[in-house]
Amino acid sequence: MHETLLVGTLWFNPNLYSKYKSHKIEKSTFTKSIWYFYYLIGLQMYESGIRTFEDSTVYTYLISKPKEKGKSSYFDTYDKFGGYATIKEVMDECSTSKPNDDYHLSEIQKYESLRKMQDNYLINIEEKEYVEKLANMSLKQLLTYCQHQFKTSFAHINSGDVVVYNLTEDIVEMVEELDKGEEVGLPLFDAPRLTRRINGQKLGNLVYLVLSSGVGKSSIVTEKYVLSIFDHNVKALNPKNNLQFQKAIIFVNEEGKKRWQGRLLATVASRILKKPIPRDVVNRGKYSKETKEILLEAAVWLSQNQPDFIKLIVLKKYRIEDVINNIELHRPLNYRYIYFDTFKPDLSQQSDRWLAFSNSAQELHDCVKEENYNCATLATVQMKIGKEFRYVDLDSIGKSMEIVEVAAVVIAGRLVFDDEYPGERNSFDCYNYKKQKDGTIDEEEYILDKEKKYLILFLPKNREGSENEQIIYEVISDLNIWKEVCWARVKNNGRER
Repeated sequence: MHETLLVGTLWFNPNLYSKYKSHKIEKSTFTKSIWYFYYLIGLQMYESGIRTFEDSTVYTYLISKPKEKGKSSYFDTYDKFGGYATIKEVMDECSTSKPNDDYHLSEIQKYESLRKMQDNYLINIEEKEYVEKLANMSLKQLLTYCQHQFKTSFAHINSGDVVVYNLTEDIVEMVEELDKGEEVGLPLFDAPRLTRRINGQKLGNLVYLVLSSGVGKSSIVTEKYVLSIFDHNVKALNPKNNLQFQKAIIFVNEEGKKRWQGRLLATVASRILKKPIPRDVVNRGKYSKETKEILLEAAVWLSQNQPDFIKLIVLKKYRIEDVINNIELHRPLNYRYIYFDTFKPDLSQQSDRWLAFSNSAQELHDCVKEENYNCATLATVQMKIGKEFRYVDLDSIGKSMEIVEVAAVVIAGRLVFDDEYPGERNSFDCYNYKKQKDGTIDEEEYILDKEKKYLILFLPKNREGSENEQIIYEVISDLNIWKEVCWARVKNNGRER
C-alpha cells in the first residue's frame, strides 16, 4: 500500500521528485515491480522537464524511448501493467487526501532495511514477535534501536569511547618500541622535503591545507596526495617491491566527477608520462590524434589500479555527517587515506559559522584519530580573505581558528610576491642542503627565476617536526605541476603584506 500511495503522490505532484533526488531509491526499495516501473518512468519524465503527467504526455514519452535488445519496450511494460488507467486510479485517490509522501517513503525504506538485515542474517524471520516489534517501529526508531544494539554489543571493547591505562603500564616494552623510530606515513608524490617534515601521510593525523581561492588546493591534492596512492599501487603490482595496496576516499563538494577525472588525466600525462597537456586543452575537447592518444595512455596507467581502490564521493549537499558515515562504512574495508576538498562549516548544524566549523573539525578528528578509525586525513581549507600576509601563520584561518586545535599539521601557503624575487626589496633566503666532502652539511643558495611562478608553503603547526623553514614549489598551473625545488626562510614581520 505504501509503495502504491507514494508513486501515486509523485505522479499527482511531480515536483516532489526533486525533494527525493538525494535519496537512494532503486529497484530493491520496492517489493512490487509495477510500482518501481511507474516510479522510474515518472522520475525519467521529471528529469526530462515534464511537469504534468497526463495520459497523452506519458504516451508520447514512452513511444519515444528506444527498445533495448532482448528486453520488452517501455510501452509494452506500461501496457502490461494497465497503462495510464492503473496510475490514474491511484492519482485520483491521492488527490483527495493530504499528501503523506514522507511517511510512505519512510515505511518503504524501513521494510527495505529489514529485508537487508534478513539477507545479512541479522534477523531471523522465524522469530515472529521480534520481527513484529521491529516492523511496528518508525524508520527513525528502527535506526536508533539498531545503533543502540550495535553499540551495546561492543560496549565492552575499550570500555566504550574511552581507554583507561595505568600511566606506567608496559613502560619497559615502550622503550623498545620507541627505539624502532617514528613511523613514517606514505610519501607524498615527488615531495621529499614536505614528506620528511610532516612524516608523510601518517595514519591518525588530521592535516589541513590552507590556501586562498584559486591558488590550487584541489590541484595539489590531486598531484601530491591522490597521485601518490596511484603511484604506490602501480609499484605494488610488482611482487618484488613487497608493497601492500592502499585504498583512499576523496570527498568533494565544489567540483564533480568530470572535473576531477579531467585534472587527474592531465596530471598523469604531465607527471608520470612526461607528455604534458594543458588543462584547458583537456577541458575543451575535440582532441588532436596525438592528444587523445596521450590521454588514453594516461587512462590505461590509472586503470592498472583496482577500480574500487580509490573512491570519489561527491557531496551533493554538504553535511559532515555524510562524510563521517562514509568513513565509518569504508574503513573496515581498509580505506585508510581520506582526502576532503573542501572542508568548511556545516551550516545544517544551525549554529554560528565559526562554531559549526569547530564542531565539524572535532567530529572529523574524533572519527579519524589513531584511537578510533586511524586514517591519514587531508582536508583543504579556504584561507580567510585579507589574511594572506608575507608570513602565513594560524591567523590565516580567521575566526575559525579553533579548528586547528585538533590538527596534527597545518600547511598554509601563498604565491611568492613580485617584490620577493632575488634583488628585490623583500627577497628572502632560498637554499638546499648539500653534503660536503668532509661530511659536513652546508646550505647551498637556490636562485628563484623571475620568469617563473612559485608557491611557498609554511607549517604554522607541525606536531611531526620543525615549523621554522618553508618549502618552495615551482608552479606550472596549466599542467598541474607543483615541483618542489628548495627550502626558504621568510622573516616573520607580523602582519606585513
